[in-house]
Amino acid sequence: MLLYEDHKVVYAVAVSPDGSALVSAGMDGALFLRDSTGQRHPIIEREPNTLSIHSIAYAADGSLLVGGAFGWHGYRQNSAGAWQVFGLLKATPTNALAFLDEHTLAVGTGDRTLLTAGAFELWDLTTGRKREPRFKEPNGVRAVAVAPARRMVAWATAHRIVRVWEILKHKPIDFPQPKSCPAVALNPTGTQLAAAVDWAVKVYNIEKRCERFELKGHRGTVSTVAFSPDGGTIATGSWDQSVKLWDASTGQERATFKWPIGRVYCLTYAPDGLRLVAGGDLGAVVVWDMD
Repeated sequence: MLLYEDHKVVYAVAVSPDGSALVSAGMDGALFLRDSTGQRHPIIEREPNTLSIHSIAYAADGSLLVGGAFGWHGYRQNSAGAWQVFGLLKATPTNALAFLDEHTLAVGTGDRTLLTAGAFELWDLTTGRKREPRFKEPNGVRAVAVAPARRMVAWATAHRIVRVWEILKHKPIDFPQPKSCPAVALNPTGTQLAAAVDWAVKVYNIEKRCERFELKGHRGTVSTVAFSPDGGTIATGSWDQSVKLWDASTGQERATFKWPIGRVYCLTYAPDGLRLVAGGDLGAVVVWDMD
């Protein structure tokens, strides 16, 4: 287990496509990369007036898309190894980013906590233009998930609806929720949706549009959820300061972890599924092996 104390509150973590680097960001607006040796490399330094970062998306070429209260934009390394801003610079406050493919970025805009207008958008990064249709959400978008193999996206609105859209075939399917949903995930095949709702996670069969089971066991708000790369496990993080692993086919709890990171706000698997990363409100990021 590795523990890095880099931030005030950690809102976002991401692992590079080759698994060699970890990037974290949060309330303080700093963006740090840890290489395979654990050495820290600042991409955005912490400043008194730096706006918070809410989401990080790694591109296949190793560049980064970063979203937050400032909007969203990209970073890539130059020939000297320094990280520089590139491409689009969008000023709309952004909560969530995810790559549908190497050229298409799913973007969820709106305020992180307040009910303000936002949208779900797909951006073509080769042209720098939004693809149609664009889905306006009166209360904003809180979370975004993708299943590239199925050309499927999902987003959680702040007005208690999760929408799932197979973009080549259908209009979005709505999954109404009893409360606001801060996190969603799709399994790799696009057959299951996991939505964090209050102290639990609802897992749906997308094709049948029905709830399969509910993951109960946390003793606080579930704020983050992720499927393992093979789709067999669901990881959940909560304000009860724990991360739980669940069998994605049965909903049975497999394991519970507690590390000194405080309330868990974000988690992600490494691409090979052998490590899990989580960050919390104590400003720390933990990395642990799953085998």
